[in-house]
Amino acid sequence: MMRSLFVIILSLCFFTNEASLFGVKIKGGVQRLMDTVVDVIVADKNEESSEGKSSNGTGFIIYDDGYVVTNWHVIEGSEKIKVVTSDGNEYIARVMGKEEHYDVALLKIDLDQNVKLSSVKFADSDKIEVCDPVIAIGNPFGLGKTVTAGIVSYKGRNLSDQISELGVNGNLVSYIQTDAAVNYGNSGGPLFSANGEVVGMITVFVLDGLHSTGINFAIPSNILQKVINQLKTFGKMQRSWLGISTCRMSKEASKLLIGSNVGYYVTNVSDKSPAMSTGIKVGDIVLSVNGEVISGNTNMEYLLNNLPIGEVIPIQIMRDGNKRMLSITVKSYNDEDISFVDDDDSSGKDIPFEKISGLDLGLTNLTRELREIFKIPSHENGVLVSFVGSSLSDDIGVGNLIKKVNQFEIRNLNDMKSSIAAVFKENKGGDKIVLYVQDPLIKKSSYVVVKCNIVRRKGK
Repeated sequence: MMRSLFVIILSLCFFTNEASLFGVKIKGGVQRLMDTVVDVIVADKNEESSEGKSSNGTGFIIYDDGYVVTNWHVIEGSEKIKVVTSDGNEYIARVMGKEEHYDVALLKIDLDQNVKLSSVKFADSDKIEVCDPVIAIGNPFGLGKTVTAGIVSYKGRNLSDQISELGVNGNLVSYIQTDAAVNYGNSGGPLFSANGEVVGMITVFVLDGLHSTGINFAIPSNILQKVINQLKTFGKMQRSWLGISTCRMSKEASKLLIGSNVGYYVTNVSDKSPAMSTGIKVGDIVLSVNGEVISGNTNMEYLLNNLPIGEVIPIQIMRDGNKRMLSITVKSYNDEDISFVDDDDSSGKDIPFEKISGLDLGLTNLTRELREIFKIPSHENGVLVSFVGSSLSDDIGVGNLIKKVNQFEIRNLNDMKSSIAAVFKENKGGDKIVLYVQDPLIKKSSYVVVKCNIVRRKGK
């Protein structure tokens, strides 16, 4: 009787071309979305007897030729995986790739020739907002496809501190939190936007006994697609590796040291790592990585694990109150085989600089390598700021490009020195100069006044 009532309620969603579920209008109707969702039935080997047991989860079709994505924990330890599509057909699935840390598994089912399945479309999860309507489709308690509705409750939720079972893995993903009701069996199911596009995959939920609490979490679609692409190509996730561990500073310490409420410092540097070759030390405060300034919205663990492998990137640190820019080559990390750096590998380095007398800055002539790291086109001239002393304000930063001293254009360090001398010759007795600086990573320019303690000879 209850199952019949459940079917009747669901059927009410399909009478119109644009269905509405508890106030959430789904473009094109809910049925087309349900056709992309599959039941994942896993047979586990019972170690204590010859009998086996089965458990249920959810997945969804990402390619029409039979690729299905679900959670890694759904298929963990499985002996046999069965996928049931919306038309009732059952298939034996093969595991094409799995990633424990992100809790993602990629499955493949073999289809008859010319058979195509309905597949999902992905949305840009960065564009969703808190309070946007969403729906979840899954297989709770093995009942079969069930649709629930809710809203985005929060974006960018880190869970390692709140949910101990996740351990460090909770920092790898900034989850979407939703209040759409989910239960056991919903794991691996899609979270759809009102446009009928996947914004996430249900992965973690909080239950009160066996009852939904309305506190549930999904892997954002942008992260999920990156994992899927790597699993499809390599069979495993290739995470980036610098060889550093970081820890969040207290708000008070962060405010005093860097003028921000959020800061991270280096707690460990691995032997023979890119970070060690570069010269990063324990205690260094990380200010930016590959152009992303560290802020309250930064998921440091995710940032460090998703850098462009094989590329040389800039990383800005503060040490002893001084800021400096380093270049570092991103390596690949795998649990089975860490791509350690050889002793003679120059994977990264402290960018060398020259200090001009009286100016608490370290400056570097642009080279082809530095232009590539900072994405500076060949027609742009100037000198790169590689070190900023503690006596200077935050108006000029490491990685800035100095293009002018007062009215004089700058192409290299020699121009810088001669221009400063010319300025002080014109303005006798003054101790300040105006620098026209540009941040090449965000293309922002400004005029900055700095103090230059030029020592003048008596009578000059």
